[in-house]
Amino acid sequence: MVPTTSGQAFAAANAAMVRGDDGASTIHVLLADCMALLGADAAGVLVRAGEQGLEMLAASSHEAAELELYQSQVRAGPCVDAISSGETVAASGDADLVERWPEFGRAMAGAGLSSVHAAPMRWHRHVLGGVNLFWRQTRDLTEEEHELAGAFADICTLALMQKGADDVAGIAEQMRIALRGRVVIERAKGVLAQTDGLQMGQAFAHLVELSRERSEPLATVAQRVLDDIVSHRHV
Repeated sequence: MVPTTSGQAFAAANAAMVRGDDGASTIHVLLADCMALLGADAAGVLVRAGEQGLEMLAASSHEAAELELYQSQVRAGPCVDAISSGETVAASGDADLVERWPEFGRAMAGAGLSSVHAAPMRWHRHVLGGVNLFWRQTRDLTEEEHELAGAFADICTLALMQKGADDVAGIAEQMRIALRGRVVIERAKGVLAQTDGLQMGQAFAHLVELSRERSEPLATVAQRVLDDIVSHRHV
C-alpha cells in the first residue's frame, strides 16, 4: 500500500527497520514517500564519506542524481550547506538560486527545477548527510511542510544508523554498508530504464512499487531484477 499520510510512511519505515531491512532500501522508499507527500518533482540524499568527501546515497531521477553528484564535486549547494551547518536550507526562484550558489544554481535551473529544500540528517553530535527536495515551480514550504521534511530526514537518519554507532569508525562503517546497497539499486534502475524504455524516475518508482508489493527490501528487489536480466541473457 502506498502511504497517503506521514504516519503511514513512518510506520512502514519503522516496520522495515524492525524486519532488519538495509538502510539504503528504507531510505529510498522514504524518499519516494516524502516526494509524494510534499509534491516534490525530484529528491536526493547526500551523505558524508570520510573526513571531507560527500557521496550520493539516493536519487529519484537522473536529474536529481546529476545535481547531487555536482554538489559533491563543487562542494557548493543547498545540501552541502545543510550538512556543513546542520540547519535547513531553502531557496526558490532562479535568481535566488544563482545568487546563493552561482554554479549549482545555473545547473539546477538548466534541469528545469526552480525550488529546493535541504534538511540535515543529524545523529547525536554529527551531521551525517542531507535530504534534498526539488520542485519545478517556485515553492516556499509552510511551517508544517518544513517540519515534515525535517521529520523525513530524521527517519532517514534512523534507517541509516539503525544498528547504532556514536564513534567515527562505527558511523563510517554504517555509511559503507548503505553505499554498497545504493550501488545495487542504481544498477537496477539503469537496467530497467534501458530494457523497459523507462526514464530513471519511472524506474525508481517501479522498484519502490515492487518492494511494497513483495514486502521485500528495495536492494533485494533490485538484485532480483539484475539476476533476472542475466538469466534471460543466458537462455
